[in-house]
Amino acid sequence: MKHLFILTASLSLSLSLLTQTITPCENGMAGDYPCDGYDLLTHYPLSAVGGGDNGNDCWGWVDAESGREYVIFGRSNGTSFVEITNPLAPQFIATLPTASSSSLWRDIKVIGDYAFIGSEAPQHGLQIVDLTQLLNLESFTFNISADNHYTGFGNAHNIVANPETGYIYGVGTNTFNGGLHVVDVSDPSMPSLAGSYGEFYTHDAQAVVYNGPDEDYQGDEIVICFNGSSGIAILNAEDKMDIQLIKQVTYEESAYTHQGWLSADHTMVYFNDELDEQYIGNNTRTYMMNVEDLDNPVIVGFYESDNTSVDHNLYTHEGKVYASNYTSGLRVSTINNDGTISPQGYFDSYPSDDAPTFDGTWSNYPYFPSGTIAISNFDGLFLVRSSDWIDSLDPTASNETPFTISPNPASGSIRLNGSQRDCSVGIYDSRSRLVYSSPEIVAIDGLNLILPELTPGLYQVVIINKMGEKVLSEKLVLN
Repeated sequence: MKHLFILTASLSLSLSLLTQTITPCENGMAGDYPCDGYDLLTHYPLSAVGGGDNGNDCWGWVDAESGREYVIFGRSNGTSFVEITNPLAPQFIATLPTASSSSLWRDIKVIGDYAFIGSEAPQHGLQIVDLTQLLNLESFTFNISADNHYTGFGNAHNIVANPETGYIYGVGTNTFNGGLHVVDVSDPSMPSLAGSYGEFYTHDAQAVVYNGPDEDYQGDEIVICFNGSSGIAILNAEDKMDIQLIKQVTYEESAYTHQGWLSADHTMVYFNDELDEQYIGNNTRTYMMNVEDLDNPVIVGFYESDNTSVDHNLYTHEGKVYASNYTSGLRVSTINNDGTISPQGYFDSYPSDDAPTFDGTWSNYPYFPSGTIAISNFDGLFLVRSSDWIDSLDPTASNETPFTISPNPASGSIRLNGSQRDCSVGIYDSRSRLVYSSPEIVAIDGLNLILPELTPGLYQVVIINKMGEKVLSEKLVLN
């Protein structure tokens, strides 16, 4: 039975967050935050999203049926659940207290409709939360409890998930020398120990069903382990009771191999070193390792940025690397055809400095279908989105001859002004779904459109020419 309690202390904070407008990245700034190509949607200070001594990890969940989006945000004293379906008016709807004591570290992963949460707090274990209960929560902030609790380990530095196979890997735990503690969560109501690997302490890892070019391992469950002072270990975990080392990898100027992520085609691993900035004096580095042959991986080089910030968590998505680098914020790079990376943009969620200290951003989650990106900071939660998200609707879109929308934000109706003639107007939601289409219009200048009932949020108003081409677009915020 689920237990839900209204947190009256959080009520005023939750209800006071009204719909905001986008803070665009203009001339290198989005309000108070340095940026390049990423707009600020919302910023929650830590006090407004559950409090505690610090924020830490974040992950995301999307309800498959409704498409509603949620950020799961870790804090020193618990976990916050924030609905961001409308990222300009997110709702902090639930909090889960820590299973034992507070800790700087908390880590979250999702498999299906369940969140799995661990912490470095002693005796914490693995909290298991059915996320579908969030769909019925609104208006208030509720205190929820875990649906199940796995106690096969106490503390864990990180939680690794393979959604394809239904296994959780606790790493850096108080078991198996801090190596892999494998939990079968295919039935979340009955988590059970499935295997282990204790030859190395593992700080973080990624587990996948390998689909890369190495035919010897295609279809096997492969775990890439980032093992601190021991470098990287590539493991074959197809047999959880007999996990095998494929290859251990070290590299020059290694201080503490922290975390990394595979490319979508499983040919490259992008990873970072958390202590080389402080101990060796390097600038922020992202290493690139070719794993087309898992028995003979090759570190092909690194990209070194022009600042000294310590790197932390990074992820790959749709040809980009999204890196949370403590004091320099979210740094986004393009993956080139040869596997190298080039800087693409950034949002600096810690504008004070880029010093090699442990402050600023902890992690990010770039996988929401809407394009919203969650950035978790020590001091709160940011939601950002690429400044060119409108242009991603259609490559023919351009703004060489712009039109205007007023009012914006709007509700009920909008007025269009511009020189476009013999065209039609389409309105698309944040998932690029057409939600309104006008008949052909002789001229849009001064045209008033009565809008259908639409959910508050971000939309695109698109001008479509007589050939059916989407030629112009502007952002629209509906209250």
